[in-house]
Amino acid sequence: MESVREGALSLSVVGDCRVNKAELWTAGLSAVRRGRWADLTRWAGSYWVVARHGNRTFVAGDLAGVRSLFAARTPQGVVWGSLASQVAAAIGSAPDLELLAAHIVTGPEHWPFRSLYQGVDLIPGGQGLLLEGDRWSTVDVTALHEPTTLSGGAARVGHALREATEGYVSGHTEVGADLSGGLDSSTLALLAAERRPVRAVTYGGPLASREDAVFARRVAEAAAIEHHVCEGGPDTWHFSTRPPAATDEPTLSAAIVGLDAAYLAPVAGMGVHLTGHGGDVVLESSSAAFVDLVVQGEGREAKTQVTAWARLRDRAPRPLWRQVQEAADLGRGGTLLRAADDLERARFSTAPSLWTWCGAGPAARWLTPQGRSVVAQLLRKSATAWPDPSPGEWDDWAALRLNGAAARHQITLNKPLGVHPVFPFLDNAVVRACLSIPAHERRRPGEYKPLLGVALPDLPRWLTGRRSKGSFGPVLLSGLRAHRPQLQQLIATSPLVQAGLVDGADVVADLHRAVGGDAAAPWASLQQFLTACLWLNDLPNHRCDLGEAA
Repeated sequence: MESVREGALSLSVVGDCRVNKAELWTAGLSAVRRGRWADLTRWAGSYWVVARHGNRTFVAGDLAGVRSLFAARTPQGVVWGSLASQVAAAIGSAPDLELLAAHIVTGPEHWPFRSLYQGVDLIPGGQGLLLEGDRWSTVDVTALHEPTTLSGGAARVGHALREATEGYVSGHTEVGADLSGGLDSSTLALLAAERRPVRAVTYGGPLASREDAVFARRVAEAAAIEHHVCEGGPDTWHFSTRPPAATDEPTLSAAIVGLDAAYLAPVAGMGVHLTGHGGDVVLESSSAAFVDLVVQGEGREAKTQVTAWARLRDRAPRPLWRQVQEAADLGRGGTLLRAADDLERARFSTAPSLWTWCGAGPAARWLTPQGRSVVAQLLRKSATAWPDPSPGEWDDWAALRLNGAAARHQITLNKPLGVHPVFPFLDNAVVRACLSIPAHERRRPGEYKPLLGVALPDLPRWLTGRRSKGSFGPVLLSGLRAHRPQLQQLIATSPLVQAGLVDGADVVADLHRAVGGDAAAPWASLQQFLTACLWLNDLPNHRCDLGEAA
């Protein structure tokens, strides 16, 4: 933590912030004096900033939301804190089961300013909290660079990523690093090895991807990195171990804490552990980019890219192109209103989709009539709040915030293991550099993360040319099979089931399908629902200091 004060002005940064005291005194306090709040988030790193000027207080986390921020009103004034559960405790709030059900069915991105606690607001990544007396408002601090092409912005991305990696490792004689064999973790391990000795860890064994293991070994050998491979086993399967700490929200990582404890053991006690988390969402974009092109009047280019995408996957392009056109024509508001109507009428689509503003996943079939009505009403309210944003920009920020939330929960779960994970791809400077390249520019048919190779041309071509990534599906299946009785009990006693929002028998039926090896079973939805149940069974109970503006 660094702090400076001059009369009625004060400024503090907390976290991984690469700023010196002189900059805080000069540029920092100048920004506070002038109310240029976004300027306080421009330093490289991932951190909170707290600034005061008389009766005005400004607070913000990082762009990705790894450093989270929540606020609520009390009779005594506004309280704010870095954990939703802290703020919820201050106002006596309980989890919002209806919103949690909606998150499971349609995703959390439709309610970006709501936490999973009743009456507690989330200040999402890219927004700050401005308190003036007993009033508060949010401030946009995204402050992206001018939009540019992939080739035009690649050098900035490469510089920001190198600087972020060096910033995290520079204060340590040796660092830990994930080395899954994928592009993101491999890139960070190679960059870190240029500066410090690296101790890399990989989850291996019979259930892990053999291709991933080959690439991980090749990266370790190329950079002379100390490499430890975990051989797996029943203790590393999903749901084999109870989470060692309660997270602030549900997280998929709660299902794999046994796996984390095993493969991270060689890096316990090290000052910093690099992870490639977040690389997927900043280096590339989703197929929302196709819809983005249509909205911008580039329909011909969009159709060309959809056709190329379909042929690479042996799919018929025409139905996919119709989906893209429909998403562009309906917009976000129209899509959510139609999804709400479909939910209430129990109309569930099974058509394969490229990208949609709102896709009710397989979990929608688990909702009771009451649950469908509740989620539909939440969707209708969201439809009018943000009716027609840019498809690519909306999806970029939704994916970024989802990854930021997962990262902050990973910090909580790794702390009892003696591991301090850091996320260079979610560094403010890296996020700004990447997202200043529009979604349709970062996505190229037939190429995988094309931005990375252009941004860091010195990376080995055998690495940047990789087009695939392994899956943890076999580890999940083994865990579901081994712990089916306990998981059935978890479902039966779930508050979501007890509240009449979800039909537990339907969830159990899909669990049996998955355990039986049915490839069409809703694996991802099952994991999400089960980890939500774990969270509700082990809610955090924090007793920490809160900020207050009375």
